[in-house]
Amino acid sequence: MLSNAPFFLALRYLRPKRSFVSIITLISILGVMLGVGVLVVVMSVFKGWQVEFKKLLLGFEPHIVLVQDARYTGTLPEGAPPPFRSNWRDVLKEMKTLPGVVSATPMAEGIIAARFGNSDPEATEIFGLRDDSDNGLLAKLAKHRMEGEFNLKDDNIIITDKMAKKLQVKVGDVLSILATDTIRQMIHDLRTAEETTDPQQAKTARDEIVVLPRDLTVVAILRADTAGERCYAPLNVAQELFNLEGDISSIEIELADPDLAGTFAENLYNSDTLPMDWNVRTWSDEHQDRLQSVENQQSLMYFLLVFIMLVAAISVMNTTITVTVQKRREIGILTALGSRSMQIISIFLTQAGIVAVVGIGLGLAGGMTVLHFRNDLRDFFSRVFKRDFFPQDIYFLSEIPSHVEFIDLASICGLAVILCLLAALIPAWFAAKVDPAVALRD
Repeated sequence: MLSNAPFFLALRYLRPKRSFVSIITLISILGVMLGVGVLVVVMSVFKGWQVEFKKLLLGFEPHIVLVQDARYTGTLPEGAPPPFRSNWRDVLKEMKTLPGVVSATPMAEGIIAARFGNSDPEATEIFGLRDDSDNGLLAKLAKHRMEGEFNLKDDNIIITDKMAKKLQVKVGDVLSILATDTIRQMIHDLRTAEETTDPQQAKTARDEIVVLPRDLTVVAILRADTAGERCYAPLNVAQELFNLEGDISSIEIELADPDLAGTFAENLYNSDTLPMDWNVRTWSDEHQDRLQSVENQQSLMYFLLVFIMLVAAISVMNTTITVTVQKRREIGILTALGSRSMQIISIFLTQAGIVAVVGIGLGLAGGMTVLHFRNDLRDFFSRVFKRDFFPQDIYFLSEIPSHVEFIDLASICGLAVILCLLAALIPAWFAAKVDPAVALRD
């Protein structure tokens, strides 16, 4: 009988009755449920944000970009040798032979200002690419096409829906494109002309400033929320815009495993494969600040959420303290009948364990329900409070992500059980040490 007493008495103490004990027991279960539910929702959303943001980046971001140092345009000292500059074609050929490389293609990148009709110019980054069948980056971008077709062989340009909305253009419209270097040079020439004291020379200098934009036809529109905000044009067009004269600004590499981009870049630095006038940047380097910010926010949020579980554990401790006070006479009788201290302690630990299990079960069910309707809840609260709780321009995702992992659920449940048992252990230990004569007398 004594061996079954801990479990029997724990269930009896938790049996719903119209008493203060049953109410605080329900409050304890509610505390554990809320703590577990909040942890499940927050951990799943943060994990989903990391997974989806990584997928988003890998869906349009080049895995590896090799950037050649800018060409030297200054005046060299007399007798000084010209700066070393390797042939990008040799580097491209070498990159294609390396293991793990799916594709490697030359690229011209820079900033442009696009204009349609009388609209204000819109600045954006542009990649000039070859329209090759083995271009891995173009294959990724094709998945984000909303309308039109990929054609980077003529005077064409591929833009995003965000830019199309700002400029109010559609497929088939012609944009006027100017490179920012050209605009800066024009501003410099105008300032020089204005600083000229001779009016006639100033007028002549202004008349000689001629800037002819490049007209490009919109052939396709991409989704900005999944493909970024870059534009894409043929390689030869970008070379002319940025005055590269047949040269390139970088080489884009797609890897079989993008997670090995850092290792691949390190191997290039440590070997003699890459000439000294080339630098390497990876897809994670481009967005290191955002990725690190997410990890920091996640760590801070977990630290704060642990305190929610501590509050739930404290409510379990209060329940245990109340029960031990209310059942002081019964504890004395059990001790007088020969119950050992560990049997008395196990009664209240079992009670705390039952509260933890029930609370965890309800918390998991509630958390999963919230995750299932997370986007509907976001829309509801956005309408009620007149604000966007998950702005796309900050998080780069149109929906709240979610990614549930078994290891996360196991850690949440394990933490809840451990905290509840530890919280109940202290009052249970003091209850087991009571003198049966004193308990029966009181």
